[in-house]
Amino acid sequence: MTEFFAFLSVLALLITEGSLLSRRLLKTGWPLNIALALPLAAFLNVIITFIWTVFGIPLTPLSLLGPHLIFTFLLTAGIRIPPKPEMNNPVPKNSLNPFHKILISVSVLTLSIVAVFSFVHAVMLPTFQYDSATNWTMRSQISFVDQHIAFDPTENRGMAKPQYPFLFHALQITANQGQTRWNDTAANLILLLLSLGSFAAVGLIFSRLRGWFMALIIIALTVGIPLLSLHLAQGYADINLTQFLLLSLACLAVWLESEASGRWLLMSAVFAASAVWTKSEGIIFGLLPWLLIVAFLYKKRTAVRREALVAAASAIALSLPWQLFAWIKGLSLTPHSSDMMIGFHPEGVGEAFLGLYSRGSFGIIWYVIPVFIGLILLLRFKKDSRIESRQLPLLVWSGIIFLSVLFIYLWTPNVRFLLNAESYYRQMMVPAAMLMLSSGFCFRQDKAGVS
Repeated sequence: MTEFFAFLSVLALLITEGSLLSRRLLKTGWPLNIALALPLAAFLNVIITFIWTVFGIPLTPLSLLGPHLIFTFLLTAGIRIPPKPEMNNPVPKNSLNPFHKILISVSVLTLSIVAVFSFVHAVMLPTFQYDSATNWTMRSQISFVDQHIAFDPTENRGMAKPQYPFLFHALQITANQGQTRWNDTAANLILLLLSLGSFAAVGLIFSRLRGWFMALIIIALTVGIPLLSLHLAQGYADINLTQFLLLSLACLAVWLESEASGRWLLMSAVFAASAVWTKSEGIIFGLLPWLLIVAFLYKKRTAVRREALVAAASAIALSLPWQLFAWIKGLSLTPHSSDMMIGFHPEGVGEAFLGLYSRGSFGIIWYVIPVFIGLILLLRFKKDSRIESRQLPLLVWSGIIFLSVLFIYLWTPNVRFLLNAESYYRQMMVPAAMLMLSSGFCFRQDKAGVS
């Protein structure tokens, strides 16, 4: 019981801190602030952990929770300022036809099944995934016992890949503060709550721009990707990488459409940096294409150049410390030493595309996405008012990720992981989710507020 209350105390602190920070930065209502709480707190937490790692300070309840308490107090001190919501796109009341009601029922059922599945596997069952037992949760447990982030050069203690950034590990370690020993349930539960908050935040942001009906459909299609549903059981950082990229994309979508304030672009920068601190692929899938999109907008839209510069500088400044630290420490910035051996592997082409359609990992998503993109391009060519042209850069970002994954598995020795049906599918999960969300943003809401 003591361990349970210790976890609740840490959780309450992180949610309070994150929601206050969200309110300060975005000035939105409490539902979105609470949804964004853990994603923001997780980023602050990894920065705190990184600073203590650089200076060799042990990771204890005082060193980890103390800064969160101080920051929460500072945020609370000025919270009397009333928020001024920038996003105000209420959905008109309308009568739904039978087809809409069927879609709503299927979407709610899908989300409910995924929620139950993820809760049972993350909370009621111990960590069981192979990579998590040899790297992700194992590294967190070793670091918790050591009171320092573990960078073991060998696998003698059961930990692999010390070159991975440690947002995942830092959050699990902080969730275990106050525990008498490593608590696997607390470690997985905090990640599950991070996932729930992230997808809830993406849904709320989407609903403000496109209405609740379309938000429900898009989130259900995304969460309903079979492989993504499995990853919501926690244990791999691929789901966390996906969440932060979706959050960054959603915040960028608000800024692209409203242009009301650079706060949304800055928040997008924070989540792009969070992806860098989550997995090595974060810099390729997140930071670099995000900077490319912002650079394009900087050149095209002179009125927002200052906002773009501030956000770009922030994204780089928040991401660079890990890259410099890894370089100084002699850690590889890629998962495998052979990743830079470039050469085309034609034997993987057939499997790369068959894997999208005939292996069951992605369900219907790779059938839906080409239809959506084709429809967007066709309507855009016809200058149809149902397409929001300002959101097309989101498709470019998502497309870059898709092509990057294909390059990784067709032009490097990683082709062996494609042919063995290993990590290719986990990484292709990221562009699937990104393309689904960005496609949804490209369709405008109709007058009835239903689509």
